[in-house]
Amino acid sequence: MSTPTPPSTPRVPPSVAFVRQQFSHSGGAELILDRTIAALASHGARISLIAREWRERPGITFLRCESGKFPRATRDSRFAAAACGIVAGLENTLVQSHERIECCDIYRAGDGVHAAYLERRVRTLGTARRFFQNISPYHRDVLRLERRMFASPRLKAVVVNSKMVADEIVAHFGFPREKIHLVPNGIDLGRFSLPSLADLRKEARADLNLKPDAKVLLLLGSGYERKGLPQAIAALAKMATKAELLVVGRERKPSYYRELASRHGVAGRVHIFGEQADPVPYLAAADAMILPSLYDPFPSAVLEALACGLPVVTSENCGARDAARELDRDMVCDALDIHGIASAADRALALAAQGETKMRCRAIAEQYRMEFMIERMLALYEKLAAAK
Repeated sequence: MSTPTPPSTPRVPPSVAFVRQQFSHSGGAELILDRTIAALASHGARISLIAREWRERPGITFLRCESGKFPRATRDSRFAAAACGIVAGLENTLVQSHERIECCDIYRAGDGVHAAYLERRVRTLGTARRFFQNISPYHRDVLRLERRMFASPRLKAVVVNSKMVADEIVAHFGFPREKIHLVPNGIDLGRFSLPSLADLRKEARADLNLKPDAKVLLLLGSGYERKGLPQAIAALAKMATKAELLVVGRERKPSYYRELASRHGVAGRVHIFGEQADPVPYLAAADAMILPSLYDPFPSAVLEALACGLPVVTSENCGARDAARELDRDMVCDALDIHGIASAADRALALAAQGETKMRCRAIAEQYRMEFMIERMLALYEKLAAAK
């Protein structure tokens, strides 16, 4: 696995087409792609985008891919077929896909490895749910697309955002490690100013009905099961510290998690806010982040928390585990180890009370500046362009 060295004057391919089904303002992968496109366009590349839906921007050719969202069981394969039909009509164009398709030159594995996700998820399922996962037409369709893509002779490079995902690709598909390029997600540090967050903290806590001296954990991310909210709630009930838990992110069934909190006796300390346009007030109100994910390739939320000076508790199944562990090795544990998560959360709150912790967290986030990610991607494009 290689990490490209940023070039001094990048020579990008003259024409690049990106493939992604749709843009979501809450999706970290989409935001990363949006910024990559902008950087390439600023270096003179002709950019086209193949998608069902996107936020259109000047100077970028939008190629609408009409494949339909329903039925879900074959949604991805129908999109892949339609996208490859469009790609077939492009000439002298480097194709980078963020979806599992056979007709790409570069695949950015921002969503990780579906086969690995299913392996992690099965640990939480009962017999009936495990059976239905195994026979699910949707999962079978995605697994088939994944296998075909990694076996495609056209695929020249795979971009991963964590070593965890790189290892999974090699283990599941035998894909050559030398064709895997580690480019961690980047973060816009300008959004998260420690002095501004300190000024906002009192106001944010008042707006959220939190006491000024409350110990507050934050879980930030969409899809609460995958992000580990059940374990976070269970751990909250076992912590030595009587902490509050803020939950922010998109979820179809939030009522289930409110009932779960009630069963664990912490209903009054679990506050579910759903999807929010701006996470900054919640980050300002928190003392630490808790994200015991079942599977998470590299959540930008971890970097956002570190940029805000917050210790992060996460799992071995999270690609950002090395960033969290850099502050303290006890911040990472098994996703289903409730006592371990509770102990790590207590430790995180203790660290948050130490004066130097905010600057230590910020220093970790500084290693993931958005400019570094863009430079590494430009280096990879230059390498591939030179090989043509």
